[in-house]
Amino acid sequence: MPRLHAPSKDDSRLLPPFAALPERCIHVPATDAEFAAARAALMAAPVLGFDTESKPLFHAHQTDTGPHVVQLATCDQAWLLQLHHAQARELAADVLASESICKAGFGLDHDRSALPARLGVALHNVIDLDRVFKRHGYASSVGVRAAVALVLGQNFHKSKKISTSNWAAPQLSLAQRHYAANDAHGAAMVHAALPAWEQRQPAVAQPPARPARPARPAPEPRGPGSSSGPREPRRPHAPREQDAPREQHVLHESHQPPAPRESGAPRSSPRPSRTPRLLQAPVTPGKP
Repeated sequence: MPRLHAPSKDDSRLLPPFAALPERCIHVPATDAEFAAARAALMAAPVLGFDTESKPLFHAHQTDTGPHVVQLATCDQAWLLQLHHAQARELAADVLASESICKAGFGLDHDRSALPARLGVALHNVIDLDRVFKRHGYASSVGVRAAVALVLGQNFHKSKKISTSNWAAPQLSLAQRHYAANDAHGAAMVHAALPAWEQRQPAVAQPPARPARPARPAPEPRGPGSSSGPREPRRPHAPREQDAPREQHVLHESHQPPAPRESGAPRSSPRPSRTPRLLQAPVTPGKP
């Protein structure tokens, strides 16, 4: 099927703005009481928008220590867990490992490998929304901005400057809190409206099935008396007889040297043909 194009940034600017979360709905727990309240709310949520932020790397020799912030959100609240807090790491691990809580986000390939190493747990019930849009013919990476435009018909603004700020800082700025909270909140809002949007989409064309391979014909019988049963084992070949060693310096009877001629006797005619030198036996002078 032809590849569909998601709305561009210019297309999104023509839409009404996305309803971002107000400051009172963004929680950054730091005390025991705040972590207890965050745990109660997060572990009771059936679905959470999910995203992470990491301190950017500007040099090849720098070591990636992220993610540094885990964002989790419902359709009306968001929690930012700064992972330099031990309680934040414990809460993030419990939520991400829970099979009863659905975590939905965008572009989660890196998080699937980085978070288990950072938190020491495997991720369960995590949905990458990019793959949902890919099934409908869009590019493999749609992202929250284009998804909000497609599903909600709203303009989701993202700041490049804030995205590359220091997310490992002990205290997040106001702009960082709003940026991180709305990334997760946008994913939660898209996930909630996704079923109705999918019903309005044309049916996804399935790739044609591959034709079945023709069955191989049964082997023909070898000859009279042959059956379709298992073949008899082949008889081992008889060992090949080794060639007998050649005998060297053996002369045939016809190759014997002629008898010595008596003195004065006439030479017999015709003269017999001489035997090739290599086939004549050695003759000792003076001996018959």
